Amino acid sequence: MRSANLFGRTMTRWRLLLENVKPHLAGMPHIQVLVAELEAMMTEAERLDAEQEIARGKLRELIRLRRDAEKRGEGVRRRVGSHLKGTFGFTSEQLIQFGLNPRPTRNRSRKPAEPPVTATP
Repeated sequence: MRSANLFGRTMTRWRLLLENVKPHLAGMPHIQVLVAELEAMMTEAERLDAEQEIARGKLRELIRLRRDAEKRGEGVRRRVGSHLKGTFGFTSEQLIQFGLNPRPTRNRSRKPAEPPVTATP
């Protein structure tokens, strides 16, 4: 999950510091280099954040395209499987070589009926 809140808080802290320290730079020349460095870091961080958002958008689009391709491919696989089942039969063991499970065969023979048990008093 994106940590936009953390990045936003960091940028707000940096921006607040820069805006409030600039009026005092004349009296503190020793931190001018650090302020300039922080401004450069802030610009770079914002540029990288924008690039990250573009990459995130591309990633979501690629994920959507991959899932669509996966759905279409699964549909074709099922159609091929149906044709194979029609050709070899639904219970044929030959379906296993194609990664398909044959329909189990039922044993329809019934057990012989047991004679009723009579209760003896």
